[in-house]
Amino acid sequence: MHAVAQRERLIEDLVRLRRGERTSPASDEIAAVRADLEEMTGPTVTRAMTARLLGVSQTALERWIATGDMPILVTPSGRSEAPLHAVLELIEAVREHRAAHPADRHPLGAVLRARRTDAERLNTAELLGSTDSQAGHRGGTSENGHRAAERRGLAYHRAVSQRLDEQIVRDARSRLARWRSQDRIDPRYARAWEEILAMTPTQIAQTIAADTPHMRDLRQSSPFAGSLSEPERRRVLAAVHQMTR
Repeated sequence: MHAVAQRERLIEDLVRLRRGERTSPASDEIAAVRADLEEMTGPTVTRAMTARLLGVSQTALERWIATGDMPILVTPSGRSEAPLHAVLELIEAVREHRAAHPADRHPLGAVLRARRTDAERLNTAELLGSTDSQAGHRGGTSENGHRAAERRGLAYHRAVSQRLDEQIVRDARSRLARWRSQDRIDPRYARAWEEILAMTPTQIAQTIAADTPHMRDLRQSSPFAGSLSEPERRRVLAAVHQMTR
């Protein structure tokens, strides 16, 4: 129990760091510390701990998992758990909702329903162009499979470009720094992404949404992984499937 309590306290510290990172002039240094602490915490959180941190019963959490509003990952040991980054974002969102709507007895439900509404507002017509949607009907099986992955990556990043803000950029920088320190990304790709992430948000959005050979390569190792909510991610995949079938 002591280890569980320590991990919950570490997650609470991460939430505080995320808030401080947005307002501090030393945001880059805070982001580096946060990345280290996230690595220490681990990539996923058990369902029971997630429920406690969000202030709901595990039964309530399971309902949101069943509807696809809460993402779940399968760990190497075979357990299905919540991604840490999603848990941190939801804790922040729930607390902000509670502060704004203290009478609401179900803040998590309100937050997740709002995210579903946001996902429905994604402009799916802009995720793939006509050339992209027709490409799936040409070439051999291997070529189609490769291009299908490229189309999903393109659509995902175009959706991110519609949502891009300073927090998403900071998270991407932290993720990239962590990958570099762990040798989890080719140095050439890391340098290219560092150059992109040094741009203004508008320039970043335009760059990651480009359907060019260079960006197709870079999107295979993208620090924007996890930038969309689960409803947004599912809507993007459904849109790509609809456009290319």
